[in-house]
This record gives sequence, C-alpha cells and structure tokens, in this order.
Amino acid sequence: MRFAEQRTALAKAAARLAAGGLTHGSGGNLSVRADDLVILTPSGCALETVTAEQMVVVDLDGRVAEPTPYRPTSELRIHLDIYRTTPARAVAHAHPVASIAVANTADELPAVHYTAAMLGGAIRVAPYAVFGSDELRDAVRDALRDRTAALMRNHGSVAYGDTLDIACAHLELVDWLARIHLAAPGGATLDATALTEVVQTALARHYTPFGPESTTPAGSDL
Repeated sequence: MRFAEQRTALAKAAARLAAGGLTHGSGGNLSVRADDLVILTPSGCALETVTAEQMVVVDLDGRVAEPTPYRPTSELRIHLDIYRTTPARAVAHAHPVASIAVANTADELPAVHYTAAMLGGAIRVAPYAVFGSDELRDAVRDALRDRTAALMRNHGSVAYGDTLDIACAHLELVDWLARIHLAAPGGATLDATALTEVVQTALARHYTPFGPESTTPAGSDL
C-alpha cells in the first residue's frame, strides 16, 4: 500500500481529534501533502473509526490518483486551496463545540492568551457558506491570511501546520482559546505588539512550541 506512513498518521490524527471531543458524527477531515499529491480522509467517515486503508489520494487538482472505492472528503476544495496558498504540509478540520460557539457570536476570536501568537494572532471567522462550496473555500482562504487557523461560522474550525501533529495541535489550541473567551467574554486581550514580544522572547529562550515547525505565518501582523 502506497503512502502507508501518511495513511497511518492520518488515522491516528483522526482518532486523536475524535477522542478529544473535537467532532461529532461524520464531521471533520484531515489531509497531508506528499509532493504533488494529497492523502486525505474519505467522505462521510467517522474520525474515531476511519482506517489507513480508507484514505484517498488525489492530485493538486482534486483528481483521484489511485483506485479506491472511497470518495475524497466534501471539503476537498478547502484542503487543496490551503496547499496552494500557504506552506502547509498538513490540514485539520473539525467541529469543536467552543469554536463553533465563538464563530456564531463574534467576527474573530481575540488573543485571550499569549499562546495565540502560535497561530499568528486573533483568529478570524469565515462567513457561513454551505460545505463543499467555492464560497466556503474562498471565505476560509481569506480568514487564514497570515494565520495558521480560522473559524467557520455555523460550521467549525480549520488549521494547518508542517505536520499532522502541529495541525491538530493548532486546532486544539483554537478550541482552548475559544473556551477561555466564552468563560470571560469581554475580558482582557493581547494586541499585536504584546504577541510579537511573546514570539521574540520564546525564540530567544529556545521555547519548543515556537521553534522552526511552529513559527508564525509569513506576513503575520505579529
């Protein structure tokens, strides 16, 4: 089986998101890039039970590149667009409760904790559009500008990274920040100057989460 390592990593990452309560039913999908191909979870799968054998391989135009009885996730457009427009090597999307709650009540998730610097700053909310649509793809692309994560109104959240572990960690961090925001609405937040100081201090002290694989996006306002 080609891409056995990537397929196994996807199944483990999917189980991680499901075990963390970041999805419900068949919601959520993940992918990883391998050169000019993308390996991703199939349409309609449950993240807690999806297997390595069920993963789908497509090219960067979305054409299925290897025979399979499964179809790629309905959010294929979002995954491919992220690979086209960012340095992402892995993408994670899920439907976490706190993230959806914030996305439905605000236009952005403010930097309520200094770890927001790992994501590029305050997290934007992409306006609602039906899943799988070009409109949703475009909205997510705009929300991800200079960020490694975005919220999706009435839908969920999406994040990317150099690895599946980092993409999942970013998704988990967004939901943790969302829970803080919901617990203390209107509370103190950090501006870009403060977050820039966080990044500079962490790098000077060789703090691992802000190391080479977790740097803020190019063009970030941090």
